[in-house]
Order: sequence, then structure tokens, then C-alpha cells
Amino acid sequence: MQLDQTIEAILFAAGKPLTVRKLAELVEAKTEQVEDALEALKERLQEGSGLMLQEYGKECELVTRPEAAEAVKKVVKEEEQGELTRASLEALTILAYRGPMTRPELEQIRGIQSALILRNLMIRGLVEQKDDERLGQPTYAVTFDFLKHLGLASVNDLPDYESLRGNAAISDMLDRLNPKPETEEESKSIEV
Repeated sequence: MQLDQTIEAILFAAGKPLTVRKLAELVEAKTEQVEDALEALKERLQEGSGLMLQEYGKECELVTRPEAAEAVKKVVKEEEQGELTRASLEALTILAYRGPMTRPELEQIRGIQSALILRNLMIRGLVEQKDDERLGQPTYAVTFDFLKHLGLASVNDLPDYESLRGNAAISDMLDRLNPKPETEEESKSIEV
């Protein structure tokens, strides 16, 4: 696969702006090579695609063309107004009781890839991406709109919140995904 195609796939999967530097890191190439590949991608997309490469400073993102806006709005509107799927409800429940958490943590609990589910929940305004990061990943949490929709003052008002939030099996699963850093004493005892 050519570098511009790999970058196209990464930008599509990311669904958000990435810097040239981050792309270079992901594809293990020099920034100059990535810049050349981005130029090739931009030219290829201009030759007849519903997508285009949007650039701002050193960041770029794969977006739909303005000419497709009306058709895209219809799809987004359906996603916003349709009923939540069982998978969406499952992810939303996990985030409500255990969030904020990273996508890999959510996927560890659900046992299935969750990027599209998170995207749809964010489109609906029920989940938001937080600025704090763990494991180099952004975290996700339910929004105030989620709480307003349920008529709750806080997530603590969810049914059985304390017992479900403290579920030992889920805590153990997440601890295996996020090992705790060793204390200085533990490090010394291992060295001896």
C-alpha cells in the first residue's frame, strides 16, 4: 500500500484532525515524506471523490465535500433521531457507571470494537471526549445532556450506582488493562 493510501485510511479511522508529526509517527516515516503523501492524497481526492483533505496549520483531516452537505445532513439527522441500538445503550451504560474511560477500556469490557458506537453517541450529544488522557488515549464520559434527558442531577443518582460502579470483576478487568505503577518499595524488593 502506498503511503498516501495508508494516511488516507488513518485519517478516515481517526475522524478528527491529526498533525503531520503524529501521522509521521504512526506510519514511521519522515515528516517530509508525509507532507508529500498528503499532497498526493489531496490531488487524488480532487479528481472525483466525495471527500477532501482539509488542512489548518500543521493539522489535517479527511472531511466530506461541501457539495455533499445536504445528503450527509440526512444521514446525521437519522443517526441523531433514531432509536439507540442495544450496543449503543450498552456502551452508554458502561460510560455512565464507570466513566470516564478510554476506548480500549470500554472495548475490554464490551469485548468488541466501539469506535463507531462512541462516534454515534457523541453526535447525539450523549457522550463527550475529555481532554485528560490515559494510555495515550482520550477518555470518554456521559454529558450533561445525558443527565438532563434522564432527569438526574448527577451520575450518582443512577439506580444502584455505588454497587455497579464498584463491581469487582470489572475493576479487576480494568486493572489488568491499566497496570498500576510500582511503588519505590516494590521496585527495591524486586531488585534484591
